Amino acid sequence: MEDVRPRAITLMVVTLIMTAALVGQTANLMVRQRDRYTAMAQAQLYSRLKIPAPRGEILDRHGIPLATNRPANVVSIRYPHYKDPELQKRLSDLLGIPLSEMRSTVQRKLREGRHYEPLTILKPLTREQFAILTEQAERYPGVQVETVALRSYPRGSLAAQVIGYTGTLSPEQARLPEFKDYEGSDLVGQAGLEAYYEHELRGRKGEWQVEVDPGYRPTADLGVAVQPVPGNSLRLTLDANLQSVTERALERIMKYLQETPNTIDGRIYRNARAGAAVVLDARTGAVLAMASYPSYDLNIFVRRDPQEVQATFQAPLSPMLNRAIGARYYPGSSWKMVTLGAALATGAVKPTERILAVGRYEPTGQSDWRNHGWVDAVRALQVSSNIYFYEMGRRVGIDNLVNFAKGYGFGQRTGIDLKGEQDGVLPDAEWRARWARVTGESWTLGYTTQVAIGQLVEVTPLQLARYAAAIGNGGKLLRPYLVDSIVDPGGRVIQKTQPQVVGQLPVPPEALAVIRRGMEAVTEPGGTSSFAVWPLPGIRTAGKTGTAQYVGKDPYGVYVAYAPAEDPEIAVAVVIEQAGSGSAVSHVARAIMAAYFGVELPDGDPAKLPAEPEPGSPAPGVAR
Repeated sequence: MEDVRPRAITLMVVTLIMTAALVGQTANLMVRQRDRYTAMAQAQLYSRLKIPAPRGEILDRHGIPLATNRPANVVSIRYPHYKDPELQKRLSDLLGIPLSEMRSTVQRKLREGRHYEPLTILKPLTREQFAILTEQAERYPGVQVETVALRSYPRGSLAAQVIGYTGTLSPEQARLPEFKDYEGSDLVGQAGLEAYYEHELRGRKGEWQVEVDPGYRPTADLGVAVQPVPGNSLRLTLDANLQSVTERALERIMKYLQETPNTIDGRIYRNARAGAAVVLDARTGAVLAMASYPSYDLNIFVRRDPQEVQATFQAPLSPMLNRAIGARYYPGSSWKMVTLGAALATGAVKPTERILAVGRYEPTGQSDWRNHGWVDAVRALQVSSNIYFYEMGRRVGIDNLVNFAKGYGFGQRTGIDLKGEQDGVLPDAEWRARWARVTGESWTLGYTTQVAIGQLVEVTPLQLARYAAAIGNGGKLLRPYLVDSIVDPGGRVIQKTQPQVVGQLPVPPEALAVIRRGMEAVTEPGGTSSFAVWPLPGIRTAGKTGTAQYVGKDPYGVYVAYAPAEDPEIAVAVVIEQAGSGSAVSHVARAIMAAYFGVELPDGDPAKLPAEPEPGSPAPGVAR
């Protein structure tokens, strides 16, 4: 018989070796990873819930709240209930949130790995929704109602495109470095000042310590570990009352144009339904009002009703666009101070030289809108003679025109503290080369003369307002700004904006004096502005009308102005799309200046506004 002892001994040795290895591995696992498992156990036993921090307020220059916080009831769902597809569907139906959005929110929450924290849906509950959750609690396991601070916009649509709104962090935002410390349910500024000053307005979250079991269910409340810190507040340069006047004046004059024959051509301009206006402090660049029409109710984004939100985004005439900084327009004849400044500064014309402005301009065959006879520089501005400025364009040349325009701040962003600002278009050499490649045409004198009267260039209303301010204040080009100061939760000013001169107009003082006299003449009898017919009692103003031509559309109306003419305090720019003329648009500036200077307009004056609506009521043109 074969002796089995050697095999048994071998098997025993192998078994002993394997056992020893297993014991060693187990011991090693226990010793080397003890700290890790201890930490995991403690993390499961003691966890900290985030406490949201109130967002800083946005106030006008007088302390009137434009964006604040209010308590609201919202849904909070405990783990693991928020993973339940059936519950997700019920809540989607109840809250009016798309199921895809609900599931995306859950997935983001799970990826964050903070299962022990409830999932909060930051949408205010209606009374009906609150009642359903209370009366049918068994259908919504793990769901509770919490009271949180949500954004509120007390003035509704006032300065909507300036203030902006908040929304939950989007997947695209979550990938950006600036949002690396954010969670998926956090509210983030999505537009306007809410977005530009996000990291000032956002507070620092607090922490609430709780004890949880291995299933991430809280078992004991251990109290606040870290107090939340509210965000900083913004005190703006905006004047809420002047902002309201500006918005209502835009709406009032548009309705007037849609119903009343134009004094120049007798037409009714029914398509005058969109525009913008900007009011600057001509001495500092502070924005006193910035209006874009039509507008929208900011509280739509608090209610988070998908149909309301979608309707706002898709509304005709793009109410979410801030036309004051984000739309580009031909300035028309409001540009003529650029051309005249270039001509005077280069010696291409003397202020007193007279040019016959009748019929056609022979070098190009272009005609004027009216015969004006012999005109000098001041008279040419007053009556807005195209033939005079065609000749100035020929004498100065396109390169000089473009270079002087840059000196007035055109073709570049102003640097205002808002996102979405356009820089405009100037036909410099590079632009003209691209244009020639696309069109197959060479640049001719006729195009230069078009630029001389404000065609083939594109500007924003904010650029126009800054341009008017610079002419009025003696040539200082200022950086416009909206935030006067940033204030911490204790009321201490931690940052104060100082006026900033970023350039000087490229014209000598004597040339600027001629331009200013011409702009004053525009508002006097014989001028093209409505101020020539309806002056402001006791206030001398200076301005310039512009009528910009667009293919297939009615002319756009443009007006720039400052007042008082001798020592300007404010500068105004107004653009109304398809308004027919700049003269009609100048009524908006009259309404604004009347309000600013406390002038009572007579009954029957187109610029006289109806009584101001109650705060919080919808502004004109609000998207619904």
